[in-house]
Amino acid sequence: MATQSAASNAERFEAAEGVVNRLFFTPEGRADPYPLYHQLRQTAPVHRAKLGMWLLTRYDDCWAAMRDPRLGKDYAPQIEQRFGADWRRHPSLTSGEHSMLNTTGPEHTRLRKLVSKSFTPRMIENLKPTIERTVNALLDPIAEAGGGDVLEAVGFPLPVTIIGEMLGVPEADRAQFRELVRDLVAIFEMQPTTEQLAAADAAQLTITDYFLKLIAEKRRRPGTDLLSALVQAETDSDRLAEGELATMALLLFAAGFETTTNLFGNGLLGLLRHPDQLARLRSNDALLANLPDEFLRYDGTAQLVNRVTEAAIDVGGVTIPAGEQVFALLGAGNHDPARYPHPDQLDITRTEIEPLSFGGGVHFCLGAALARAEIGITFRNLLARFETIELSGEPPQFQDRLTLRGLTSLHVACRSAAQERSPAPAAMAAEPPLTRTAAPATAERGPSTPLSTGMRPGGADADLRWRAELRQRIESEPTRADSVPVRTGDRLAATVALLLRNSLFQRCSHEELEHLAATAYPMSFEPGDLLCTEGGESPECYIIEEGQAVVTIGRKGVGTVGEHDVVGERGVLLDTVRSATVTAMTHMITYAISRERLRALVEDNPAAREWMLEEMRRRYPNLR
Repeated sequence: MATQSAASNAERFEAAEGVVNRLFFTPEGRADPYPLYHQLRQTAPVHRAKLGMWLLTRYDDCWAAMRDPRLGKDYAPQIEQRFGADWRRHPSLTSGEHSMLNTTGPEHTRLRKLVSKSFTPRMIENLKPTIERTVNALLDPIAEAGGGDVLEAVGFPLPVTIIGEMLGVPEADRAQFRELVRDLVAIFEMQPTTEQLAAADAAQLTITDYFLKLIAEKRRRPGTDLLSALVQAETDSDRLAEGELATMALLLFAAGFETTTNLFGNGLLGLLRHPDQLARLRSNDALLANLPDEFLRYDGTAQLVNRVTEAAIDVGGVTIPAGEQVFALLGAGNHDPARYPHPDQLDITRTEIEPLSFGGGVHFCLGAALARAEIGITFRNLLARFETIELSGEPPQFQDRLTLRGLTSLHVACRSAAQERSPAPAAMAAEPPLTRTAAPATAERGPSTPLSTGMRPGGADADLRWRAELRQRIESEPTRADSVPVRTGDRLAATVALLLRNSLFQRCSHEELEHLAATAYPMSFEPGDLLCTEGGESPECYIIEEGQAVVTIGRKGVGTVGEHDVVGERGVLLDTVRSATVTAMTHMITYAISRERLRALVEDNPAAREWMLEEMRRRYPNLR
């Protein structure tokens, strides 16, 4: 039996490898990856490829991998594994080492906080009239000509106009970035060719030089744009260096149009290939609210994200050791039939759509709300302006790449409505309510399986228990393979610096903060997630670095908490159980710290305790 089992495993492994090779290394596989995703999920849903990384294809596994604090980023070893020891001779690769996209822990938090305020729901709401005007102006030539390449006429200029205005990139300079960014993003493919790497390096040097010159201009003549604000920004006594500014500007600008351009094209093509859905949409404007997320699920731009395990994790009974690369295949998860019935069909009537395409955890896409607004407003006006929209000319072709999926062009023929319909109000295409629970429904695990050996689960009760068990492990058994690593060296120093920026800890000594920071780690929450529950015991407090949560006592809302607030400290200072329920209103990034370590700190340092009590009274004057 053992011999048969080994033979079966070997056959399954080789079958999975065949799928992986077709997916990553054939033009046909890259052009239509979804059948291959299904084959890989059925053959080996958790597969360690010969390429040296683990591939996840189930929705729940992909979701959990992006939210579990034991999976982070470790850029240099990852890049060396893929490109070889001499990877630093490529500027397109070295530039990403300290990008917000590829950093982890306090370094990532530091970079993200400098720009996150420009992408709040209120800021995006204020941008909607500008998006509306831009869309209508771009559709005018299409209406006059009776069609054309809508990817070129609308899909690219819309998002590049919006992010260009936000950043302060002059209009005359924007068009050049389409080809430059297309060349640059080849580095995200599994094994780009020598020619592609050379083109990516050239693009990187050109873009960096451009932004360094633009940054110098913003220093001389600052405007009201985001780049001018970043040049002058100082958050918690922190400023960006020149190289960091150029890297940040490139990331925001490129991500601001590349992903949305592709989503527009992929989504419209999907809609035109599902005429029944197009008809439904025309007959019921309310379904526009579903459109951005169903587009993201059906054929989103980002097809994968990568992480590195900082501890051993269990994924469906398979143990992935620490130090391993993990690729969550987002496109595969979005088409998992265990999560979505008939996943290969575009269905604008789906409910509870939670696409993986914006990533998750602390790296959740900052521009998600902006992309949804751009797609929603564009399609609402597109359908109102044109009575018919049909494919025209040569069949659409996808670019020969997998990681960032998009078309080369999209030609359509359009006929304007005899009498233009008034577009539905912009709110019809707004984001789904913020009170939704974003975590996927995950079956409860049996009592024989400790939650913290597996990845972070969905469901409020399971998540609360999992976080408690993970905290218990790092405090009582920190050397276990599946425990979050204790912070040391640079990571410890960076976490101490993060704590020092919070006024709650101003009366703590450096040694006390080191003790507190040693077992602190980032923890993200989605809208609807519970940080803590009234009357419950929890071994953690949470320092909020991004986002907002509502505080309720006895089912009555008593306030909100946000950046720099601490959740859970009140029970420690007053020696009580949780006094309130705290529920995430937006995507949140927090740092989880040990309540017991905080309790020990205030017991040994009465002055720190009194300071914290006074801080708490100042922050929450209504809570006595």
